Amino acid sequence: MNSVDPRLLRTLLAVMRHGSMSAAAAALGYVPSAVSQHIARLEQQVGTELLSRRPGGGVTPTAAGRALADSAARVLAATADFQRLADDIARAGAPELSIGVYATAAGRLLPTALAELRRTHPDVALHVTETEPVHGLRGLRTGEIDLLLAYRYLPEDPPGAADLRIRALGREPLWLMAAHGTGIAALDDCRTSDWAAGHPGTPDRRLLQRWAHRTGIDPAVRYETDDYHTALALIAQGLAVGLVPASVVRGWHDPDRPLARVEDLPAAGRPEREVLAVTRPRASHPVVDDLADLLSAAVAATRDA
Repeated sequence: MNSVDPRLLRTLLAVMRHGSMSAAAAALGYVPSAVSQHIARLEQQVGTELLSRRPGGGVTPTAAGRALADSAARVLAATADFQRLADDIARAGAPELSIGVYATAAGRLLPTALAELRRTHPDVALHVTETEPVHGLRGLRTGEIDLLLAYRYLPEDPPGAADLRIRALGREPLWLMAAHGTGIAALDDCRTSDWAAGHPGTPDRRLLQRWAHRTGIDPAVRYETDDYHTALALIAQGLAVGLVPASVVRGWHDPDRPLARVEDLPAAGRPEREVLAVTRPRASHPVVDDLADLLSAAVAATRDA
């Protein structure tokens, strides 16, 4: 078999990531027929079916498709690391850094750290992509991302794979918030309140359930949203209470709808989430450690009352 075109491997991973040819085409900037042709060429080269087509345009990877995708991710990551090193040498050492970051960190933790990094490393070329950790891990393994800023609400949650280098940057507290002036000032006041939280099964919702069980409360989640800014808007209107990361609360600036923090939570086991810097173990980047140090300081600042 001749060597496989890396574009075909990227297309396979995109189809598996997005679940359909059309969605992969939109993500890659191709027309759907080009994606179909890529997959057909790849299946012809390896001599077996890689994707099972479903009615309605969806696809399911075969066992061979999953095995090839695992190897493809490693090949593309190694290729990206090699290309990046070659580019850095050609630019006389001016590094390029691609960062994946989850939404709330993109708005609160990362900008200050990047501004400081720019002052100390003015030649570094930065590329920042907002992505949730589960998607960012795929990009990290394929070489599209050099550094992933991720969260972990519970110890069993990803990231945690042995093929990655994970550095703990600190723990960000989740504050129990209510609208100012509603009379909700203590945890007991929240027992009969409506709550805003993530959808069932999401990491923050599972953390809420575990924390509530330990605390002896039974939160009535009437508003389900995975957007903390939406949750804060509901809370500020007096419609609900909820656990919100400290960095997001600090970004709330609406003098007409002030917030109040419920302070009397049990000292043991207060809700919080880990913030992590994730890289490939073989991808040594000259500014990653410096940026991780700056991000660790930003996370530490969220713990100040």
